[in-house]
Amino acid sequence: MLKLVPNWGDVLLKAYSMWGVYALLFLTALQYGLPVFEMEMPLNLYETLTALIAAAIAFLRVLDQKNVQDFLRSEDGWFRMPQRKRTKAGIAALVIAAATPFIADWEGLRTQAYRDIVGVPTVCYGETKGVRMGDRYTAAECFTMLEEEVVEYYARVERCMTNDNIPVGVQASMLELAYNVGTSAVCKSTMMRKANAGDYEGACNELSRWVRAGGRKVRGLENRRADSKERLCLQGI
Repeated sequence: MLKLVPNWGDVLLKAYSMWGVYALLFLTALQYGLPVFEMEMPLNLYETLTALIAAAIAFLRVLDQKNVQDFLRSEDGWFRMPQRKRTKAGIAALVIAAATPFIADWEGLRTQAYRDIVGVPTVCYGETKGVRMGDRYTAAECFTMLEEEVVEYYARVERCMTNDNIPVGVQASMLELAYNVGTSAVCKSTMMRKANAGDYEGACNELSRWVRAGGRKVRGLENRRADSKERLCLQGI
């Protein structure tokens, strides 16, 4: 079954090669639309422009998009691209928006209380606080509970971040980890230390260490950490 890439929206809006495709489509539409207004584009001009755009698309397709952006923003670049400043509230919203569906996917929805892998009463999307066996919730109640919990977890994790430039993906990954293992453990972790030091890739690599429960490695946790690394942590580095 065919699937879209996870960041398909960014590809459509931000990939330089896609803007080349849009330019080519516009030029083609212009060529066929002008006769309606009794106007005409010289054929040799149309062919020259389409060839140049096609060549540009091929060139841009093999370039590292992030390196292009870094070059354009650098002192040696052709021009300085303005970087949009994000407020802390805006960053928090992005982090929470990225982490919440990921947590929901991996925790899974259980509307009736059950005991987790180490015997702790759990309900909804991995909620354990105040849960007793026999508790029941609706799906809507569970998702509201998850959203409120994620906001609270982020508030606690954010206090441990001394680096204001930690990428959203890395923050979302640490938030997701905190939801799973606790904020205290994440705040004291090597992952947090590396993120605060600016070693974001090193921080992401630390996720592979958080794969044990009850003193043994758990395949499900290995898969979850690997997914968090790829889908959240490494995005935007």
